[in-house]
Amino acid sequence: MNKLLEKLVASGFSLALLLLCGVGTASYLSIQKLAEEKRWVVHTHQVIEALDHVRIGLSNAEAARSSYILRKNTVYREVYQSEKQKVYQVLKVIQQLISDNPSQQERLVTLEPLIAQKFSLLEQSINLVGQESLDQSTQMAIANRSIEIREQLQEMDSEEKTLLQQRIAITDGLFRQILIVVGLGYALSFLLLIVVYLLLQKQIRLNKALSQEAIRLEQQAAKAKLADILETITDAFVALDRNSCCTYINQRAGQMFNHHPADLIGKNIWEVFPEAIEYQFYQAYFQALAEQRVIQMQEYYPPFDRWFEYWMYPSSEGVSIFFQDITRQKLAEIALEENERRYRSLVVATSQAVWIADTKRMLKDFSSWIALTGQSDAQVEGWGWLNAIHPEDRELSELLWTQALKTKNLYFSEHRLQVADGSYRFFAARAVPVLDANDEIQEWVGTHTDITEQQTALRDRNLAQLALQQANEELEIKVQVRTAELQKLNEELKRSNQELQQFAYVASHDLQEPLRAVTGYTQLLENEYQDRLDESAQEYFGYIIDGAKRMQQLIQDLLVYSRVGTRGQEFTLVDCNVALNIALSNLHIAIAQSKAIITHEPLPKLLADKTQMVQLFQNLIGNAIKFCRQEPPQIHIGALLRRAGGAEEAEEEPLTSNSCRDAINRVSTSHSEWLIWVQDNGIGIKSQYLERIFEVFRRLHTRREFPGTGIGLAISKKIVERHGGRIWAESKPGIGTVFYLTLNAN
Repeated sequence: MNKLLEKLVASGFSLALLLLCGVGTASYLSIQKLAEEKRWVVHTHQVIEALDHVRIGLSNAEAARSSYILRKNTVYREVYQSEKQKVYQVLKVIQQLISDNPSQQERLVTLEPLIAQKFSLLEQSINLVGQESLDQSTQMAIANRSIEIREQLQEMDSEEKTLLQQRIAITDGLFRQILIVVGLGYALSFLLLIVVYLLLQKQIRLNKALSQEAIRLEQQAAKAKLADILETITDAFVALDRNSCCTYINQRAGQMFNHHPADLIGKNIWEVFPEAIEYQFYQAYFQALAEQRVIQMQEYYPPFDRWFEYWMYPSSEGVSIFFQDITRQKLAEIALEENERRYRSLVVATSQAVWIADTKRMLKDFSSWIALTGQSDAQVEGWGWLNAIHPEDRELSELLWTQALKTKNLYFSEHRLQVADGSYRFFAARAVPVLDANDEIQEWVGTHTDITEQQTALRDRNLAQLALQQANEELEIKVQVRTAELQKLNEELKRSNQELQQFAYVASHDLQEPLRAVTGYTQLLENEYQDRLDESAQEYFGYIIDGAKRMQQLIQDLLVYSRVGTRGQEFTLVDCNVALNIALSNLHIAIAQSKAIITHEPLPKLLADKTQMVQLFQNLIGNAIKFCRQEPPQIHIGALLRRAGGAEEAEEEPLTSNSCRDAINRVSTSHSEWLIWVQDNGIGIKSQYLERIFEVFRRLHTRREFPGTGIGLAISKKIVERHGGRIWAESKPGIGTVFYLTLNAN
């Protein structure tokens, strides 16, 4: 039965593969034929499109000829020649495309002379320009040629459209054929595969039953063999199921637990040894069971007064645990660690590098030396430790070390040593020989003590007086040089200010005049030739005019920026309320369009430049109107007097928000000053851009989003700084922005 199923599965699978291969081959051949027919359809479309180009070219040439006769403009004659050339180029393309169609070639042979005759007649009519009347016979001949050409083109177009319909019908038939072949083939293949799948499922169930029986027999044999192995090993072994019950325990484990193995089988280990719950072994067991990973650990178990090492191997059935008594090994390690800790504590307490060398002058214990010099173990091996000593001190240090070996006396030397950071420091090296009962050297115990500070202190005292004398001489020279540099800088500053004023004059006159000419003449061209320009040309004129206007506005803003400090008026007593009203009057159109709501508190009277104060309010309020959200802007201007002692007062209770009040409290001053703020509910500014917005040309948005040149806030900052104050902003995106500025009250 099993072999019969295998043969049926193999036969069905092979038949399905053959059927799929046949379907694939038939599909491929049909697709190739379909692609070929598709190319002929595209070819026919190309011929029809070329015939249309001939008609369009002839029509454009005749229109250019008529325009030339009417307007006498040579441009139309050039257009005529260009269209004529295009017609002949298209005729060459048609000749190549219909090379497979004899009837179309015959029509083309008839068509070409007709087109040549028509162009000849058109050129004759062009050459008769200037005469009072054109030759009527030429006009009739042109009309006759046009009719003959149109008929010939119509015949060619009709034949191509007939071919196109035939080829499209062939293509559709092939496509339906492909769908039928592929559909039937894949349907039959799918049915065969379903049959094969059902046969495979039956075969799998049969094989699975046989495999389970074989596995059961193998497991029984493996358990018997494993039990023999576990009884012969020296480690203790315990097998627990997922309920922590013992399923197997060898004799060695029974001896450790003082229990007979048979008495523990089937019992919960935590009920037999409840005290084990308090130890790390309990957590490690459940960790291994939960994470299904091997865990190895060591732990002291007080009830047995022993150290154990565990290996826990989790599985789907439970956990297998190997125990090993490591009490002797652990006690030895603990004693060794205690001795090493004492030694390390002694080394740390001395604050020195301590090392041990053998009788061959090679270091044995050099961990402290490595920490001091940064050398690796390989670099210290042998005589490598000498490389850490400065090359100039190396020979003397080696000589003194050799003499100490010969005489068995104390070793002492002072030399420079390269420490871990790569620098050289002075050290005092001392070593004491350890002698045995026969007065022979067993080893050397040495130290290195840092004496850099003592050496440098002595050297510094000797150099201090000389350095002081040189510093005085250098200071006198620097004062003379600095005085000359300051004089030169003052002259350059005067010249730079003169050049800046000259630039302002050029920007206000010479640079703006060409821009006005560009704008004016561009607008004249647009008005005069508007009827002859298409939409693209009119759009280009709009770009030119807009660019010139933006360039003019940019020059004017730069001029204002440069004149803040050079063309400002003298400070007079200015009522900021009046300056604010003038600024609002200048912005009345923008305020009306945006439906802005502007409120303000009573503002102070200050010694200031009135024109620049108006410009300052206008820039800040205009900025708040421009960068508003969908809702109408709400803008509030407030002011508060900050006295030198930290007191604050206003003519009325200020309508400040919590954020404004926090900013006011953060302002510290040693003199009386006014704090003025402009608060809005606009789109806000990200914190990383709050410093950049006061720089020239710094824009956070494109011109399509918000117009402008990006100089307004830079001008505002320069005005505030000219008045001895400072300006800053605080903002939250989507909530609004507050601009703060301080102005001297005196």
